[in-house]
Amino acid sequence: MTIQSLGYLGIGTPDPSAWAAYARDVIGLAVEPAGSAPAGDTAAPAGDCAITPGNPVSYRLRMDQHPFRMWLTPARTGGVTVIGWEVRDGSAIDEMTVRLKEAGIDVSVGTDEECQDRQVARMVHFSGPLGIRTELFCGRRLAAGQFVSPLGVDFVTGDQGLGHVVMKTPHVQDAVDFYCDVLGFRLSDTADYPWGTFYFLGCNPRHHSVAFIRSYKNEGTHHILCEVTTPEDVGRALDRTREHEVPLMATLGKHANDGMFSFYMTSPAGFGIEIGAGGVQVDEETWVSRTYTADIWGHHPVG
Repeated sequence: MTIQSLGYLGIGTPDPSAWAAYARDVIGLAVEPAGSAPAGDTAAPAGDCAITPGNPVSYRLRMDQHPFRMWLTPARTGGVTVIGWEVRDGSAIDEMTVRLKEAGIDVSVGTDEECQDRQVARMVHFSGPLGIRTELFCGRRLAAGQFVSPLGVDFVTGDQGLGHVVMKTPHVQDAVDFYCDVLGFRLSDTADYPWGTFYFLGCNPRHHSVAFIRSYKNEGTHHILCEVTTPEDVGRALDRTREHEVPLMATLGKHANDGMFSFYMTSPAGFGIEIGAGGVQVDEETWVSRTYTADIWGHHPVG
């Protein structure tokens, strides 16, 4: 596996200030005002997040020693605008570039300005599934200061990366094939629920770093996972949704496939945020992909 982890996400939102307050007061991320927009963060993914060229990044969000894991950009509708995957080193970028070009994908080399924006040594980018700008980077510059959550929350990141991102698309098989056949992800498993079929894809011991759900109604972002270290932190986050009147997307529950004890809430940009703890670790040598039809308990849709 050449790709190591989910490194960062760009998020478009109609109200960056509201999303920043939500990130700080409900999720527990450290929020830092940003100056200029990351270069290249102006392309609109198909069906989601139309970005106005020139709009500045409003905030950057920290959850560990990385300088930021997410950033917020003004957009007419909410969702992920950029997906960044961390690779081992420059030779891995070269290897992945060859694989992408052999698959007929146009690959662009990140400029010095773009690399400075992302705080990386090297980066290439291309248009991934759903038309989302997808970046491969290496040599990320870590922050000098320690991460301190305003709510005392510890997030599970490290070698497992930011968490995971789940996208909705009617072209789900094309997206799965691209991530598995070209980018080298494994199919951890699938879940065939009454409300949709999910395909979970992994690149490290985290059960999945990206997933796709078949949707014929709309295309865009379903949710982002922020994993915390204890079930108590999940419960405290659930209490904060009540305190701040954040609507739930699905009730507290436990997944059968990745073992995550979690709930889903609706972010100010309309897509979901999952807060969970206790996700299983995948052993590539022994893991068997299966199809699940129900969770262990809970996770009932709300609204």
